[in-house]
Amino acid sequence: MIALKNITRTYKVGQHKRCVLNDLTLEIKKHESIVIEGRSGSGKTTLLNILIGLDTAFTGHYQFEEMDMSHAKSAIRAKFRQEKLGIITQHFDLLDDRNVYENIVLAIHHQKLSAVEKRKRISELLDYVNLSGYEKMPVKRLSGGEMQRVGIARALAKRPKLIVADEPTGSLDEQTRDEVLTVFKKMMQDKVQFIIVTHDKEVSAICNKVYRLQEGKLKNLSS
Repeated sequence: MIALKNITRTYKVGQHKRCVLNDLTLEIKKHESIVIEGRSGSGKTTLLNILIGLDTAFTGHYQFEEMDMSHAKSAIRAKFRQEKLGIITQHFDLLDDRNVYENIVLAIHHQKLSAVEKRKRISELLDYVNLSGYEKMPVKRLSGGEMQRVGIARALAKRPKLIVADEPTGSLDEQTRDEVLTVFKKMMQDKVQFIIVTHDKEVSAICNKVYRLQEGKLKNLSS
């Protein structure tokens, strides 16, 4: 499904160049979910930005299904993010002046669905993340775990090919982390495919493979 081949990404720092990704190669099969670990500054965010089509200043080849993302134009990359990806962030990125329904429906505003179809899908998703009946709840009244579960529902709403999550439990306490982890376990059972950057060993344990990003390359810790 995903193939990165010989990916190199350098940054100019003053008069010098810093190589963050060095001839990196990664293949991910359909329905295979992975974790990427690594110390701060190791290049995890750079790698994610390449995967979601935000960073194109790299050499090498990036294939997503039938799409060659290596030299895709900005409009194609924007459509790719809108239609193929669901993105989950550490700090939820919800609009706190709106309710739960209004936050989730933004993810599918471009889809040709009736109002009834949208409400049905969002109701099903909230049930899936154990927030049934929360449609009208103001976001600012939610706990951190509830906000992240809304974020997961929003990411799933468009029925993406891939979920990309950046430290999805990083700002949660143990109890709310476990609530989110329960949803990820359910997603894993349902063969929802995701790539997670995390330091959380409990999250790593549910995935097919764990990689460590070190010195610009990925080491498979699962082999």
